[in-house]
Amino acid sequence: MRSNRQSGAVLLAIAAFFAIALTALFTTALARSATGPRRYAASDTALAAAREALIAYATARPVNEIVGPGYLPCPDLDDDGWAESTCGSMSGETGQWQRLGRLPWKTLGLADLRDAFGERLWYAVSSKHKGLLNCTVSVECLDMSPEAALGTITVRDASGTVIHDGTSASSYDPGRGGAVALVIAPGPVLARWNGQGSPTRAQARTCEGGRCNEAGRCLTEPPTLTPKCDPANYLDRSPGPAFADEDNARFVDRNDAAGRTLNRDGFIQGPIVTTDGTLWVNDRIAVLSYDDLMPRVMRRVGEEAANCLQQYAELPAHGGRTPWASPACRSRDSNAALRGADASGVRFGRIPDTPFVATERDSGGTLSPRWHQGRTGCSLSDSAGRTAGLASHSWWSAWKPHVFYAVSEAAAPVADGSRPCDANACLVVGEATAGQRFAVIVAGPPLARDEGRQSRSAFASLDARQWLEGPNADLRRLNANPSTAECAPDPGDPPGPGSRAFNRLASGTGRGANDIVITPPAGARR
Repeated sequence: MRSNRQSGAVLLAIAAFFAIALTALFTTALARSATGPRRYAASDTALAAAREALIAYATARPVNEIVGPGYLPCPDLDDDGWAESTCGSMSGETGQWQRLGRLPWKTLGLADLRDAFGERLWYAVSSKHKGLLNCTVSVECLDMSPEAALGTITVRDASGTVIHDGTSASSYDPGRGGAVALVIAPGPVLARWNGQGSPTRAQARTCEGGRCNEAGRCLTEPPTLTPKCDPANYLDRSPGPAFADEDNARFVDRNDAAGRTLNRDGFIQGPIVTTDGTLWVNDRIAVLSYDDLMPRVMRRVGEEAANCLQQYAELPAHGGRTPWASPACRSRDSNAALRGADASGVRFGRIPDTPFVATERDSGGTLSPRWHQGRTGCSLSDSAGRTAGLASHSWWSAWKPHVFYAVSEAAAPVADGSRPCDANACLVVGEATAGQRFAVIVAGPPLARDEGRQSRSAFASLDARQWLEGPNADLRRLNANPSTAECAPDPGDPPGPGSRAFNRLASGTGRGANDIVITPPAGARR
């Protein structure tokens, strides 16, 4: 049940907070006693804790029918520990300076993490992933699906070589594209490079002139007018074109096509030391990449869908049965009402939209045509149990093409009720011996495989093989061929009824597979 999963998540969160608190204490102690590489290791430990907290924020935060997972907080600009409520436009065209500030450690529920020199960590967030603004009226803002939620921040290694390319808009290798966010340990004060032939400027980290309150919060507007809140007094600039002339106190991260080429201006990892022995950059950077975040977001999406299906199955009158699936081959039907609808006998497809007409009919009227809205609710539906996004904006609308669903024979919505789960009547994941009554499969970004590239064109929605890999794509053979009267037969598969032999699934990562498989929560009725 969802309440059990939430309780477990709370316990894990509490354990994580204790671990991070211990990390902060360890970092402080090490910073006081260590020198050289051991001291910098304390900064790296703090960076790792901050990076994991950001991932947890994006993937574990509460969601509802409008706003889904995947978003990160805005930075803290005035050094009060809290994320700002806004940090620029959706495209990144305005408010660039607001996406670089200190890590909002209070918003993240963290201890006051410091680097090995006692400085608070800094943080930059991409324009696509930044904290929510007015997403209730913006379809683009609500779309955090795998092809849309690409990183936009360029990051270079200490030699100036690009390791995360924020100018790339390709969804075929998004892990090598721009960073989603990054955390920076600023290190001690340096004489800052001001350009070839220009005098250097010493970094100043003060609140002089009464520009901070007693707690150290910067009071100027904007906060960057106070030296203590100006990133140039903490973050460094590389010495000239040999290191891409990268300035860590500024960056560009547009996610619109017109501005994406400007994303060459990003960040560079320290340390950078020139041949005369001068240290110009001592910033240490922890990158949060697309590959770090998206698989966890996909899993959260799958868990939300599985929760809705399990709530539905647990209604007393439903007796463990779940709706028929919506066949992929009908996703572009000329009849709009059929595109996301369930269909009799279809055990594999996408999660159907309400009303579940075929499900209600084939169950003899014992199964509901809507989602169940219980104590914790279903984030795929509105308050009346209708599919979210049919009448107003919803995060689920963008994710629907990516989320597939298989229902076992044992959980099929037939009039004679559900049956016990065994290896033949239920679904099997990997090498598991226990059967599952249903499974949710979340497709990642398209893959470039030896047998060809998967497509995300409009017609790709008709074929599960453009989205899923291996045995997950073969789940289509659970259905008859054709799966419904409105669909043409698939010439690549034998015609006729479906086969119970294609009841296996697999979660995969890497070049050849990136599906995430979610099954009913532990303790659910089998």
